[in-house]
Amino acid sequence: MSRLILSLTLCSLSLTAAKPQAKPIPDRSLGLSRTSVFDAPAPPAYRDEASEPGEKALPKRINREYPPIIPHSVADSLPITRSTNLCLDCHAVPGPKKKGEATPVPASHYLDLRRAPEAKGTQVAGTRFVCISCHVPRTDAPPLVGSRYRG
Repeated sequence: MSRLILSLTLCSLSLTAAKPQAKPIPDRSLGLSRTSVFDAPAPPAYRDEASEPGEKALPKRINREYPPIIPHSVADSLPITRSTNLCLDCHAVPGPKKKGEATPVPASHYLDLRRAPEAKGTQVAGTRFVCISCHVPRTDAPPLVGSRYRG
C-alpha cells in the first residue's frame, strides 16, 4: 500500500513540475475600452439626430435582418407608453412606401408571435409597440468597435 501511495505521489509531482505556469493577463488587455477594469471611463460625447421626419434619407442598411435606424429626431416622441406611441401616428399607414412618405410599419409587427402567430392583428402587437427597443435613432457617435462586415 505504501508503494502505491509513493508512486502516486511521485506521479503527481512529475505532472505538476512539467506543467508551465500560466502568466496573468493584465487587466488593460480585457474588454473593449483597454483601460483598467477598475476604471470607470466616461463615454465619448455624442449628439442625437436633430432633423425633422422626412428631412434626411434613410441610411443604407447593412443587412435586411437588422432593424433600420431612425433617420430623424425622436425627442418629441418620447416616452412611448402603453397608451401612447407617436411613431404610429405617422408610420401606421398602409404600404407600399411612396417617395416622401413615412415608412409603413411592416406586416410582421402586427403578428403576436406568442399568442396567435398565424393571425395578423389590426394593431401593432404588444411586443412590437415600443419601437426604440429595436430601432435606434441616428447619432454622430463613433462605433465602439470597428467592423469590416459588408452585407
